[in-house]
Amino acid sequence: MLDCEALTKAFDKTLFKNLDIHLGPGEILAVLGPSGCGKSTLLRCICGLESLDSGTIRLNEIDITNFEAEDRGIGLIFQRPVLYPHLSVSGNLSLASKSGHEEALEEVGLSGFEGRAVENLSGGEGQRVALARALLAEPNVLLLDEPFSALDSDLSVRLLKDVRQLLKKRKCPAILVTHNQQEAEMFSDRILEMSD
Repeated sequence: MLDCEALTKAFDKTLFKNLDIHLGPGEILAVLGPSGCGKSTLLRCICGLESLDSGTIRLNEIDITNFEAEDRGIGLIFQRPVLYPHLSVSGNLSLASKSGHEEALEEVGLSGFEGRAVENLSGGEGQRVALARALLAEPNVLLLDEPFSALDSDLSVRLLKDVRQLLKKRKCPAILVTHNQQEAEMFSDRILEMSD
């Protein structure tokens, strides 16, 4: 259960003010809006990579507002998969957990990929490995910062459906940042629109 109350953040301009977000188990929210409106900053504040000006973030009724990012139990997947090229697929998964690689890869449709070199993965496969690694860490919430936008539309739709199904099965709440209305509608239960 994620409860964000009265979140406020400004740089040169106010990006969001007194924003409330409440997510129950397995609930998926899409944050929709144009570039520069504060969508990615919102995710960075929730996961602890950026500090809020004011507001409170609670996870399972624990106030995590001032916790370090690594202590929050929140996973984050970026637009491009952040994988280490000198490590195999299994080596990259080991950064989240030393075991369970076979099951994690099977869950994202990449059975048998453990020994594969990262440089030999397609964009979609790389994003699936990043997802497997994020889920191996057993996050309480998963944040997705436009992870489908760099993929071709057929692959994007397939991955979008697979990830949604996986999150629902695990009852893991999630927030997807996107500027694509169709993507937001397909993936989420609710949509929050941000604007300039």
